[in-house]
Amino acid sequence: MRRVYVDYDDVLCATAQAITRVLERSFGKRVAFDDIFSFDLGRSFGLPAADLAELMRQVHAPAVLGAMQPIPGALDALQRWADDGREIWVITGRPPACRAASREWLDRHGVPYDRLQFVDKYARADGDGAADVLTLAALCRLDFALAVEDAPQMVRALAQRTRVPVAMLARPWNAAPLRVDRAAARRVVRCRDWAEVAARLPRP
Repeated sequence: MRRVYVDYDDVLCATAQAITRVLERSFGKRVAFDDIFSFDLGRSFGLPAADLAELMRQVHAPAVLGAMQPIPGALDALQRWADDGREIWVITGRPPACRAASREWLDRHGVPYDRLQFVDKYARADGDGAADVLTLAALCRLDFALAVEDAPQMVRALAQRTRVPVAMLARPWNAAPLRVDRAAARRVVRCRDWAEVAARLPRP
């Protein structure tokens, strides 16, 4: 299998840093990247549900998505995989209404990829284009040679429900133990950065 799963936010682009800037500008809250202790941003930022929804609405604006910066090393690694003939799937849990802005960012930064796939990772898909969004169950039925992720919930799902090796890029929100069985744990490799993804995992 030559297909590779690459998550979008905070794996390809620096999403969390952009979110903290919107948080400070719109809500007057300053939270450092290293202090985002939970993938649940409501907890990390101390925001009620309504404020979190508004924050995410602003973050998903095309201008904000377009200004995000690539993660160091990601584009070089993907280019090497593409040169080796790998089929690169960029996987995202963004709202499907972000499709045009997400594709524009990939193209503008010259990201080599074969497919941009929206997935209802967290059972919350809605809005335009939702019919084209894969369920988590459908995603886990696909075969991948390697997955690169940062979200603890998704790393657990991939490790427990598939046989794919998972590179988990180190982020402050995924530092806690994963709480998976021993077989699943063996499929997960924690990597500090993209250089470690290339060095510690077999080439897909």
